[in-house]
This record gives sequence, C-alpha cells and structure tokens, in this order.
Amino acid sequence: MNQSRLRHLWLVSGCALVTLLLVGLVRDWGWLALQKHASGSHAGTAEAKSSAGAHTPARTAIPREMQPVPPELTKEERRLERLRSRLQRDGAIPKQAVIKFKSAVAMRDFLRRAASRKITVLSTLDALLAARLGYNDMEQLRDALGTDASAYEDLDGNYVVRIPDFLQQEDRPGGAGSASFRGLGFFAAIGASGDRSTWGLGVTVAVVDTGVENHMTFGQNQVTHYDLVNDGQPFNGHGTAMASLIAGQDSQAPGVAPASHLLDVRIANSQGYSDTFTMAAGIVLAADAGAQVINVSFGSYANSQALRDAVAYAESRGAVVVAAAGNDHTSNQLAYPAAISSVVSVGGVDAKLQQAYYSNSGKELDVSAPGVGIQSAYSGDQLVIGDGTSQATAITSGVLAYGISSGSTASSSAAAWLQQNAEPLSQSPDRVGAGMVQAQPR
Repeated sequence: MNQSRLRHLWLVSGCALVTLLLVGLVRDWGWLALQKHASGSHAGTAEAKSSAGAHTPARTAIPREMQPVPPELTKEERRLERLRSRLQRDGAIPKQAVIKFKSAVAMRDFLRRAASRKITVLSTLDALLAARLGYNDMEQLRDALGTDASAYEDLDGNYVVRIPDFLQQEDRPGGAGSASFRGLGFFAAIGASGDRSTWGLGVTVAVVDTGVENHMTFGQNQVTHYDLVNDGQPFNGHGTAMASLIAGQDSQAPGVAPASHLLDVRIANSQGYSDTFTMAAGIVLAADAGAQVINVSFGSYANSQALRDAVAYAESRGAVVVAAAGNDHTSNQLAYPAAISSVVSVGGVDAKLQQAYYSNSGKELDVSAPGVGIQSAYSGDQLVIGDGTSQATAITSGVLAYGISSGSTASSSAAAWLQQNAEPLSQSPDRVGAGMVQAQPR
C-alpha cells in the first residue's frame, strides 16, 4: 500500500473519532442542562427532600394528555348505578323496589304497563300513591322506569323489619339495668295501681305486630282483626303479648287500659319478620280504621320513605304512633319508626330505674317505661315474662290510651303530655328520654 493511500485512511479514521467525541460531548451537555433545569424548577421540593435526608432520582413526567383516561359511563350506565345505590343498601330485600308516584293517574298508568315490561306489582298503597314492585334484574327495572321518569317522585328499597332482638347484658356505665319488675310490679312504678277498669274507655289502640290470638285476657268483641300476611301459618306470640300489656283484662295478664278497644293489624310472619312497605300499609290501615294510638313494637335501621309517609298519614288522621327504640344496645341510634321525630320513641328501664341493659339510646328518645321482667299473655292462653323495648312501648301505649280517655291529652299532644308527666331519672336524656312514663304523676 502506498503512502498516499495510508494518509487517506488515517485522515478518515481521525475524522470519525472526532465525530464520536463531539456526539458524546453534546449528549453529556444536554443531560446536564436537563438536570439543571429540573433542579431549578423544583427547588422547593428538592430542598424539602434534602432536608429530610432523602434522595429521589429524577423522573420524566408523563404529559397529561398521554395519561390513561377511565372510560366515561354512558347515560344508561349512570342511571343503572343510581338505581343500584338506592336499591342495594343494607337490609334491603333483593329484587324489590318501592316507588312513590306523583299522581294517582301516573300510578295507574305505570302499573297498567308493568306486566308488559316484566315488572311484578307485589302490592300497592293507594293512600300514599306507592307501589311495591318485583323485578328480575336491574337493567330491566331501569328500562321500565326510563320511559316513565316523570311519573314518580321517589324510588327506594323495601327493607326488612323484625321484632327487636333480645341480647345479652352489656357493661354500661352507671349500672347494667337488669333488675326485674317481677311480673306485674311495673303497674305501681307507672302510677297505675288500683281500679283501672274504665281506663281507655272509648279509645282504639292498634297493635301493628305479629297478630293477636284469642286469649282469656281479652274481653268479648274487644279485638278487631286484620291480617296483611295471610300465610296460613301460626302466629308469633309477640303481638298477643303486646296487646295484653295495653288492654288485657285478666288478673294474670292485665293491661294498663283494659277498657280500650284493640285493632289487631298483623304484618309479620311466624318468625317475627316483615318489611317496611307492609309496616307502612299496616299503619295506614290502622289510621283508616279509626285508631287513636298505633303501637309499633318493631324496628328497622332503614330510613324508609314509605314508612315516613305512613306515619305522616296516620298523624293527619288524628293518630299518634308509639314505637320501640330497639334492643341492640346502641348508644346513638334508634330503630325506625322510633327515630322519626314525630313518633313517640320509647326506651326501657329496669326496676332500679336504670336504663335497661339492652335498650338503644339516642337524642330522639322521648321517654322510657318498664322493660325488664314484664309479665304478659302469650299464645295458647300462656303467660310469659320478658324483657324489651317492645314491652316498654306497649305499656306506654296503654298509658296514652288512659290519658286520651280521661281527657288529659289528645293524640296530637301525646308526646308532650308523656314528657311533662314523666318521672325524671338520674341518667341523661339520650339514655332515658324525659324519664319514666307516669299515668298519674306521684
């Protein structure tokens, strides 16, 4: 190879080497410039992290327009999610919905078309413009409602209600509240000793419950029966016990107001279970049948619009609703309908005038009544001794029947009368309300 050719190769190699060096320098310079820009624009963050002794490597931010965006729900999907949020709450009965319509015409037209849309009409409550519906799937209900969106004003679930549970004693500050009234000792505690044969005369008290059975403690024609369950099954004895505490006439199972007339409105099965729509129907039926006092020794923790509407309807017809606070020993929650402000809510106390070990508490609590070791009637002419806000509620309804029959109060002022006459107790109002109910203040 001649010298001219060697020089040419050397020059080419040298140029290539210089080019590589320049590229490297440019790359390093650019990286340093980026680092300097990043550290300058985030100086506050860098200083804060440095002061904490942390070291975070630089990261390249992903532009917002390149970040993944969750797909938007369609209009129909949004409607489906709203339905789920209303109908799948705790305690809701699956595949049932309660609709309140804007008018009788809108309700009639919707129900007429329901079958063609594969919607089952389970029951209706004309007084409240409400219907209880059954459906197979949520999409089916959405599509049926979509064509009549202007026809209804409220949609809700249908919730389980039950006889308040009897629970084990809890450790409460200020006493466990488990001293028994020993059967019939509660009469003296509420100022109801002596002759009560005329107490409740001319007053009708509805027992919205598990049904009232024939029992030796009830007089002839004293009880009028309505059955909203009609399942042909034996009655649970709870309703009979409540009725006897209100108006029993036998000395072994006496009631506070034995001269009152009873409306037996059965809403629950043999296990003591019902639902908020059927309870609402029972309250409406009782009001329409002329009840002045409506006893509801039942409860649910669902804030049902149908139940609220039923209470308002009963009050508009001149009735007062009296309801159990519940036996779940919660400190800040009453069961519904007791939690509704216009309802007379009742807690339980023991023979030492302490809040009963099971009784719920809450600022909505109006009064308390005897609820430990209470004797009452039961199925098959039996007698039982039980604990519960159910018993306390029935005793309070009996006191109200006496108050109305004696002219001491009207249904519209019942809650205020009970609170004014109540015996103050040592515990706070959120635990015992205004105190122990008194038929005749001592």
